[in-house]
Amino acid sequence: MSESVKVCFDINQENFQALKRVAKAEGLDCSQYVSSLVEGALKDFISRDRSVNGNERRRYMRVDVSLPAISCVKFSDREMRSYPVMVDDISQGGLRISFKDIPPELAEKLATSSFFEVFFTLPHLSQTVSFYCRRLRHKVDRDVTMVGVFEGSNPETVSMVDAMMEYYTA
Repeated sequence: MSESVKVCFDINQENFQALKRVAKAEGLDCSQYVSSLVEGALKDFISRDRSVNGNERRRYMRVDVSLPAISCVKFSDREMRSYPVMVDDISQGGLRISFKDIPPELAEKLATSSFFEVFFTLPHLSQTVSFYCRRLRHKVDRDVTMVGVFEGSNPETVSMVDAMMEYYTA
């Protein structure tokens, strides 16, 4: 895990009050809101810079999708629960899912999970697939996003992902 750094800056009282209102509307405190803005801006910059310079850091090409799914999440206390999610992208190595409009208590609990399984139907094949993933990282803002790497990948899983990526990039 990377070391945290505190950044301070000055803004006038009027802008600070506006910042507090916007953060509150997003369900965050000011520091969380500013942190998410800065992180988002930096990720956008890095992404644009890498695509311009051809230095993509990912091992596998990702394909953006938007598929409704169900995720069974294994919590650290060995409890397992299922939740509706969206599959946001997929690659040969894993996928990214998002949990929409969840309460803060659940967001905290999801952040401690180690594994999740995702079930969804491939629209072009009308076939239901499942992928078991080890949680690699997560992000909590208005929603919770989790990135997982495939566990126990087998040739059938690889061919499913290949077919899916081919369908979405065609």
